[in-house]
Amino acid sequence: MRPCSAALAGYLNSAANLEIVQVDLYTFALSSGEMLRWSGGDAALTIPAAGFPAGSINHGAPQTFTLGPRFGRSKVTNKIGVQAAELDIEIMAGANDLIGTFAIAEAVRLGIFDGATVELDRLFAPPQAAGAGALDTSLGCLLWFYGRVADCDIGRSTVQVKVKSLMNLLAVQQMPRRLYGAACTHIFGDAMCGYDRAGGKNAQGAVTGVGQITVTAATGSTQSLVNITSSPAAAYVEGTITGATGANTGSTRTVANLGGGAQVAVWRPLLFPITPGDTFTMLPGCDHTTATCNGTFNNLLRYGGMPYIPPPEQAV
Repeated sequence: MRPCSAALAGYLNSAANLEIVQVDLYTFALSSGEMLRWSGGDAALTIPAAGFPAGSINHGAPQTFTLGPRFGRSKVTNKIGVQAAELDIEIMAGANDLIGTFAIAEAVRLGIFDGATVELDRLFAPPQAAGAGALDTSLGCLLWFYGRVADCDIGRSTVQVKVKSLMNLLAVQQMPRRLYGAACTHIFGDAMCGYDRAGGKNAQGAVTGVGQITVTAATGSTQSLVNITSSPAAAYVEGTITGATGANTGSTRTVANLGGGAQVAVWRPLLFPITPGDTFTMLPGCDHTTATCNGTFNNLLRYGGMPYIPPPEQAV
């Protein structure tokens, strides 16, 4: 059974309602923080907050789905067992269908869709009378499919996106959880590492001075290289930069390097142009070596690697 609103359940249960309009709604929650919402119908649609069931990433607030590219998709199947369900989405984008300033095919090539969460909702609405105007969206939606992008294939006129249900995460887990190796296996800032990236404190609560900072964009910034008015320390390489104001607010990127000190190069370009004066927050990164863990973050007690393990050639 799929949960739905009381209004939709009542409409479907009524013998008097013999016709209904169905529209697919596509939500792409990018791993970098952006949300893309597209209508699969012939017009943009605004769905009220009560129109999404609990468990939907759109639940709790009204959402607008813009009229973007045309979509095709495979059927959604339900299976008993642990096999991951799959959904194949075909995106047929025109010249005016953009993600930020990028064409959809170019965005896929840049890796913007990598690891994105995808939700397919099916909107149900009563039939429209001729000239009635906008579709009535008060009945709400059913959550039809939920998963993550597994693969993308770019063709001459279409983009093929394969989405697998979250059950697939069980098949890609690292087992055993930890392996012997010189480098630290913790995720920087997680519970096992214990470092407070925002507050600049190690796992014991000692202040290190390497935490969240705010930088301001200067003139000459591009979507891949942000000129800033200060010079962050080298500890912020492999860290993250997140838009605080401006068109890229909420978008997060990994810091590739600090060119010349007062420049921040990111691995994937931001979606929108940067205006001088836009502010960003930066969090430090870690290269998972003992030198950085001890010298920069004073967190050697939580180091998760085995730096003195012999290499395989000498261990035999």
